[in-house]
Amino acid sequence: MERRIEVQDQPGGQAVEAGISNLRIMYKSGTISLPVVLTVTVPTVKRGVHMSRLVGAVPRNSHGGLLEDALRNMCREVDATQEGCRIRAEFQYPVEDQFMDIALTLNASGPIDYTFRKFGTTACPCSREECGIGHMQRSSLSINLRSDSPLDFVQVAAQLDSCFSSTLSEHLKRHQEVTKIVQAQSRPRFVEDLVRECLSLFPQSTHIEARSLESIHSHDAVAYYSR
Repeated sequence: MERRIEVQDQPGGQAVEAGISNLRIMYKSGTISLPVVLTVTVPTVKRGVHMSRLVGAVPRNSHGGLLEDALRNMCREVDATQEGCRIRAEFQYPVEDQFMDIALTLNASGPIDYTFRKFGTTACPCSREECGIGHMQRSSLSINLRSDSPLDFVQVAAQLDSCFSSTLSEHLKRHQEVTKIVQAQSRPRFVEDLVRECLSLFPQSTHIEARSLESIHSHDAVAYYSR
């Protein structure tokens, strides 16, 4: 009797990449649980992807040590039946009382593409020069990096923090607020300064973006670097 071909395995013609997105999991590493949003895709010339196999590989690899290692294990499991698995993971990583936005994309092997975004405070050099007080605003700094091995998130966060006029904190007493303000005023920064400072710390970066959420304007200020 002729074996029936599953619908997904029928010829599809043009090659496409398909899979699942917005899959939310709790990744557990020791005593830490981290909410992560996954996109898992594979290339195919067949009519459809076996979506359930992509989903099934996730919970079996949603705990362990480094997140990157677990994601590679997911890719390897998917590759056993559908080659070329690629995973994008998005999450917020806690650093002291703040969070750093992280997105990473990887395969079973090869380099890892990272995007990091951190917020901080900047003080305007122009108003600082004119009247001795630089108007202050919350600013963001984003960077794209490619690495052959997992990166240290805490170290990246510290380096990004060092680019700002001052760092952000949640619970501050009055004297602590004053310390933050004085620190920011002593290190005024344009968004251009943020990008150049970041590039000096991460010369291998492929893209850097700084955005100032202006406090005395309704528009924002932006600066970019792309390799």
